[in-house]
Amino acid sequence: MSGRYYRRRGYYRNNNYGRRSYYWRRSGSTRNKSWGNMKAAKQQADQSTFTINIPSTLGAFLKSDTLGGNVTFEHGVYAMNIYDQLRKSDFFNSYASMYDEFKIDRIKVKLLPTEFTYTATNGGGKYSNVTVYTAWDRTGLNKDQVLLYTKSVNNTTQKIGDKNDPANVDGLYVTIGKDITTYSSAESRVVNPGTNTSIVRWLNPKTMQEKSQWIGTSQLAKWYDEYQVDDGTTLIGRYIGIPTGYKPPASSIPDQVAYDGDIELAGLNVRSGDAITQPSDVSFDVALTRLSTMNSENPCFLVEDGGIRFKPTLLVGTYPESAANVCKFNVETEVVCTFRGLRKASVVAA
Repeated sequence: MSGRYYRRRGYYRNNNYGRRSYYWRRSGSTRNKSWGNMKAAKQQADQSTFTINIPSTLGAFLKSDTLGGNVTFEHGVYAMNIYDQLRKSDFFNSYASMYDEFKIDRIKVKLLPTEFTYTATNGGGKYSNVTVYTAWDRTGLNKDQVLLYTKSVNNTTQKIGDKNDPANVDGLYVTIGKDITTYSSAESRVVNPGTNTSIVRWLNPKTMQEKSQWIGTSQLAKWYDEYQVDDGTTLIGRYIGIPTGYKPPASSIPDQVAYDGDIELAGLNVRSGDAITQPSDVSFDVALTRLSTMNSENPCFLVEDGGIRFKPTLLVGTYPESAANVCKFNVETEVVCTFRGLRKASVVAA
């Protein structure tokens, strides 16, 4: 018999008619729910579930580039980290200020193409169909799928990458390229200009580890200022405005600090431009150390981490490589989150 509602038979004596029976009913749902809420609150485990809608934009393409004469890679695939999307949502931050932790229950992303490349032909022009690939990466990118380029970092630079300096090509590049087609979750869609086309991708946590992964609301940290698709004429596709977190004395390093080869920095492969002799007391990784929020332990950062088993990232790219194969989208992201550990946002004065 249900614990939420039941009925019980009782008896009473009536002097005129003898023994009479009756049914006594009680609905326990309200009482039990109140008791359960109080018990959960005392254990700091009270929960609330909300659907958070996040509008944004993105651009995707596929292009091969060579930087500094010795670094060749494919870029243009946009990696949309869902935690980073939540971080930029005012709605999410309103709840984050009241709760200790949250977890993701369901994700829906809708891509609406808004801009295509226009190709001129013999005084006229035509629109080209664009083949768009999307894929989910459940745990985040491998460190070999990103490249931090740092040729222009010097003793006065506070951030990596500056869109106002055309000669500055520093920044973080996603180098997945055409390998997006090799993901088991990859789907393709031909986008035709003039048609009402949308691309919808869903993702739900599957394993018990993914379903039970709670993230501290204060863990979501900003690690870049902007993603630059192009500069108006050239396709770029890089994250810029990355704080170095470290400013050495002017006398300790030359104007440019570079490294001819690969080194490990915050779990990444880092490549720079032409090699420059460094003073003995400062190494390249020290000059860029303490990138603080740009590390795998930050849920918003792109690279996977053993302590965060569910770091959902939507990859968006085009194929094959072509200057005309560029597409920009309006994005509607819907994330269902459960929060727990309610706390007072502030103390009310008497």
